[in-house]
Amino acid sequence: MKPVISFLLGLVFVALIGSSRHVRAVELVDPTPEEKAYCQALADERVRQLCLRAYSVRGLEFPDEAQELGFFTNASRMAIFKPKGNGPFPALLLLHTCAAVDFDPQQMRYWAGHAIEEGYVVFIVDSWSQRGISQGTCFGVPPGFAPLPVRVRDAYEALRHLGKFDFVDTSRVAAMGFSHGGRTTYFLASKDAAERFSRSKQRFAAAVAVYGACYNREFKQNFVLPDIDVPLLSLLGELDEDGNPRECVPRLQALKDKGAPVEWHVFPKTGHAWDQPKFALPRRTEFVGLSGGVLMAYDSKVADESRNRAFEFLARHLKRK
Repeated sequence: MKPVISFLLGLVFVALIGSSRHVRAVELVDPTPEEKAYCQALADERVRQLCLRAYSVRGLEFPDEAQELGFFTNASRMAIFKPKGNGPFPALLLLHTCAAVDFDPQQMRYWAGHAIEEGYVVFIVDSWSQRGISQGTCFGVPPGFAPLPVRVRDAYEALRHLGKFDFVDTSRVAAMGFSHGGRTTYFLASKDAAERFSRSKQRFAAAVAVYGACYNREFKQNFVLPDIDVPLLSLLGELDEDGNPRECVPRLQALKDKGAPVEWHVFPKTGHAWDQPKFALPRRTEFVGLSGGVLMAYDSKVADESRNRAFEFLARHLKRK
């Protein structure tokens, strides 16, 4: 299947995951003339329309300053945190789940704190709050809103924004996403997606998907695209029905066999959301497109091992050149 078709199929999925639960409308806007011109210059009409949908909501307002992450600092919000010193440092985008960025405040603090210890600037990108989606999109998508292309757009605009800071080495910026953010991260490793959404032509140096779904069987939608050319690590749980290794591993193996820079690890007896203490008492949670729900189960040992694997992978691919 050609990359552009897989790209389209993955994005079409976002129009199919609404539910009967009430969701608040999102303010839709006309793309700017510059955005329209960019989208209209794309070759395929369907891709042009998806591009325009990505720009049919207001862009995010990003922080103008970075902070140091203190003990009492709120890390579950849009923010840029930096290590002490002048840099330039590598940087890591953190992309939240389908829920609100503060759904489990300990999750983002965990990853941000360890990233700073490893010497990364951390950019927590909140795609929901400024758009009035305070409860996230786990159980319904606002009419006219296309979460996945919007989030791919947000990530590339955040990457461009980091270029304003002289303490960031923009040649060494990676993305790490969780669940729905993991699906977004798969797209950030795709050459085809970059051509459509990286208006600055910048690319991420590496990508890590943490319990991100590779494929939805009910809607037959693939999130792992065949043209991945950025080093990608997929971290999966054996018992996870969303980031299902039985769907992911064959697709990742096929890419690896063709020379794509992909890696993965499956944690035994592990469900979804293993880094979220909110699920210290495991429970099944409804997910659209997955009958029977998904096992949400925190596991501190798996969280720490996934952290170690992620930062070992990033260290290999974000070495100073």
